[in-house]
Amino acid sequence: MTTDSVKPDTVSDSAKRETFRSHLPAIAAATAGTVLATVLGSLIGVAGTLVGITIGSLLSGTISWWTERGLRRSAAVATARAEAIRARGRPLHPDEDAAVARVAAAWHDQGRRRRRWAGPAAFIVAAFIGCALPLTLLEHAAGKPLSAVVQGEPGHGTTLGGGVSGAPASHSPSPQPSASATGPGATAASSTPSGASSSPAASATAPAATTPGSITPSATPTVAASASASPAPG
Repeated sequence: MTTDSVKPDTVSDSAKRETFRSHLPAIAAATAGTVLATVLGSLIGVAGTLVGITIGSLLSGTISWWTERGLRRSAAVATARAEAIRARGRPLHPDEDAAVARVAAAWHDQGRRRRRWAGPAAFIVAAFIGCALPLTLLEHAAGKPLSAVVQGEPGHGTTLGGGVSGAPASHSPSPQPSASATGPGATAASSTPSGASSSPAASATAPAATTPGSITPSATPTVAASASASPAPG
């Protein structure tokens, strides 16, 4: 049969030669998409930056992985067709072309069905790290989150470290002595009730006014003078 005669060894060899370096273009594309989503999300604050880097890495990593899979599969099918044409020495008939494409795709997808989501997960993690690392270095250099850098606002900290945008760095004020503790007299005055401030004076004057026989020195000459001026009875 036609399908039995098709042996895309070139396809299997190219699939075995896939290394991390061969995935670098797709990883770079996923990282670029994550960076773009992060910058756009930073326009609405620190929370937007976190949402942007999370959603950006998920979407960009997944899309880049399946796009690369599609491109590699198309390249494998094209290579298998070229090998079949070279082996037969003539163009392929429609049924032969379909059989070659089917076998080439099966060889390319062989061994990846059990780890279907391992590739997208690796791309998502790579895109997140590829964006988070330079983002944190940039924010450390600027001294504020990316949202504050983009919007030209004050801020402090980093996005992943819980930074704040739109507010200057908070400094704890030094303790100032209170006015009531500036002197011993002020302390005594502040501890004395206001209603009892006139009590000692009132209690001191009351006994002096009610003591019998007490005559002030200023009243003594007046009494003596009046007594001497009165006529003696005749």
